[in-house]
Amino acid sequence: MNDLSTVPNVLSGKALNGAGSYAVVDFETTGLSPHQGDRAIEIGISMFRDGKEVGTYASLINPGMRIPSFITQLTGISNDMVSSAPTAREVFEEALAFVGDAQLVAHNASFDRKFWRRELSEELGIECQRQFVCTLMLARRVFQSFTSHRLGEIARVLGIDTGRSHRALDDARVTTVILATMLDRLQAANPEQTIDGAFLQTYQKKARTQLPDLS
Repeated sequence: MNDLSTVPNVLSGKALNGAGSYAVVDFETTGLSPHQGDRAIEIGISMFRDGKEVGTYASLINPGMRIPSFITQLTGISNDMVSSAPTAREVFEEALAFVGDAQLVAHNASFDRKFWRRELSEELGIECQRQFVCTLMLARRVFQSFTSHRLGEIARVLGIDTGRSHRALDDARVTTVILATMLDRLQAANPEQTIDGAFLQTYQKKARTQLPDLS
């Protein structure tokens, strides 16, 4: 695990990771909704910059509640595995330090964003309004001819090794490769444009009919 001894005191505080960095985040959780009491049980982050992965962070999380059996069947993460894991407070202090001011990214970001915000709010008292780039929304616009934009299906079509599906770091790293592919294709289609987080956040909200199929 990375040495994460310093935690910034503001969300976009002095960078551990400069402009052009992407922190690709994935969670495994006890269920679908933190507003209904569900908690994160694992986090994986792949840091991507200048066309390559430059670091990773991963940790199991003790959620302070039992993991439903169907979640264990899906992820392989058991109650015994998290019983000695660090608390959410410990993990999110480290995760926040690791991402620094990098652009946050997730596949189906509406899911991961709500757990990210809930844990920071409840555990650290930090209200995080930073925006995520959503690779699911981007993929629907970039890979228009794909019949499915689920993470595993995109990986299959692109020939990406998915590792252990439904484990946070493996899924984050798959998402990073998909993001890198989309960045390359967007840059080729827009050679005069700077392809950065701001561009991607705008692009992912555009109507697909306005955009070229870059499949």
